[in-house]
Amino acid sequence: MKPRLFIAAAVIGILTGVDDYIYAYGVARLPVSTVALIIASQLVFTAVFAFVLVKQKFTSYSINAVFLLTMGAGVLGLNTSSDRPKNESYREYVLGFVMTVGAAALYGFILPLVELTYKKAKQEISYGLVLEIQAVMCLFATAFSTIGMLVNNDFKVSFLPRSILV
Repeated sequence: MKPRLFIAAAVIGILTGVDDYIYAYGVARLPVSTVALIIASQLVFTAVFAFVLVKQKFTSYSINAVFLLTMGAGVLGLNTSSDRPKNESYREYVLGFVMTVGAAALYGFILPLVELTYKKAKQEISYGLVLEIQAVMCLFATAFSTIGMLVNNDFKVSFLPRSILV
């Protein structure tokens, strides 16, 4: 792997780590049903960024699919009653909502960015090279997440119930 491709894969890996953090924050603040509906908007972000970054052509079928899937998620979202947890403030709920939309948008950006990286690689894309790129991306996403957990002291949390520890 050429150094330029390595750096691109590392940057995408860090973006993936940031996306994972934002997504986890949103999931912690919102009910899973709401998160699932919001994450469905990722399809629209992916389509838009694919059009902008890699010049993906839209067909009537792809436009129809994006429209119908997005509208279906929207209709489901409109039919829900208030789902904010009782112990959560309005500010936390809105922040979780915004973070989840941000996670959908960022991941919708990452997917076409990977394809753009393959196009701009200036070397033959083989199965082995794709695996190397994926390994670098995963390594940097994991490193980002691990550093975040160390800063937040997440490794000191015990997973055993308090009654077992006493």
